[in-house]
Order: sequence, then C-alpha cells, then structure tokens
Amino acid sequence: MAESAITIDQVYLDGRVIDVLTNAVSTLEANDAVVSADNGLVSVNERWDRAKQSWTLSWGPHSLTIKRLFKVNRTSRGFLFVSPVDDERIATGQLLRNTVTGLNVGDGSTTTFQLQIIDSTSASSVTMDVNYPLYGSQTDIEGNSFSTSLTAYNDGVSVPVSAVNLTTGVLTFTTAPGVGVIPTADFQYAWPAKFTSKTISTTWMTREVFQVRSAQIEEIF
Repeated sequence: MAESAITIDQVYLDGRVIDVLTNAVSTLEANDAVVSADNGLVSVNERWDRAKQSWTLSWGPHSLTIKRLFKVNRTSRGFLFVSPVDDERIATGQLLRNTVTGLNVGDGSTTTFQLQIIDSTSASSVTMDVNYPLYGSQTDIEGNSFSTSLTAYNDGVSVPVSAVNLTTGVLTFTTAPGVGVIPTADFQYAWPAKFTSKTISTTWMTREVFQVRSAQIEEIF
C-alpha cells in the first residue's frame, strides 16, 4: 500500500482522455531537488529512495470535472491520476517480487507476486512497488469507461493470472511459478496523487463557464 496516511479515493483522473483535459497541455515537472515533507517543510535531502513526481495540468472552458474533483480532494484526500505520458504509465518486462521470499524468482509454491518497477537508468537502481495497477475495466471521474490489459510471463512465456489487486498491486498466478523461474509482467498503472495547494486560479468566461489556468498535483508516497 502507499506509505502516506492520506485517504486515496478510488477515482481515476484519466489524463489521456481529451474530454477531461479539454484544450489542455499536461507536462511532467521533475522534482529532484526539493522534496515536500508531510509536515509541510521542504528539504533538499530526499527522505525516500526516490524523488516525488509532480505534474502541472491545465483545463480549458467547460471543465466542471476539475472543479468537482478539487472541491472534494483539495485538503487531505488523494485520487488516482492516469498520466498521459507513456513512460509514466506503461511498464514492460518488469520483474515481480515473490510475496513470501522477497526474491524475483518463483519457489514452486507461491502464487502471489508484487508488481514493481525497477529503474536502472540512474547511477543507483531504484525499485518502486506499483500499488495501483490498471487492469480490466475502470471508470474515470467523468463516468467514462476505459479498459487496460496485463500480461504475465514465466521466463518470457505468457501465462494466465487469476487475480490482480487494484489497491496493493499483488498479482496472483493461476499456477505458481516453478523453482528458479523468473516472473515478469507488462502492465499499466496509475499514480496516487493529491493537489499541492488548497486554492487554484480560475478565469470565469461566462456564466458557469470557466477555465483553470493550472493546477499542480504531486505523487503521494
């Protein structure tokens, strides 16, 4: 599960859907230098093994969606953000962690494995558990349905799964991977996120029509 005590609503803000991001541009702003602590202070030293990710989003006119979401989640509640950036959403060939042994190999009896991402692009490898995978049919905050798939492998050979937990990211194989077998998976995932401010700037165009210039959200640990 996510480490933060913040309540995360099981509602998806699907950044890929044009109806949500009307005439908008969504860009990732890496927050590598400064990390916001839970007590509101900031530090140049990271408290975790990786930096938080943050995004600045903007919406065009007629965007009541962001207003409704902000009204409910602007203080101590989070939501699930589906990034429009492929590299922020799609994982391929990722090693799975055995929930019993903690290793990235099968033991012949354990069927449950944790979805994770191992980033080896930096000087030191960083491992991140994926707690909110996108699997099967979901519904975003506007009521639009979207569907995503997940494919699991044993030593590179596709195998069936019986379940995927959407709040822990634990995958259950139909048959336990054998001793020494390396399980991997291709999947998509959402980020637990929250608004970074209790206020957002809006421009009223006409009656009941407004534009959100920008709203920053950040990953919840």
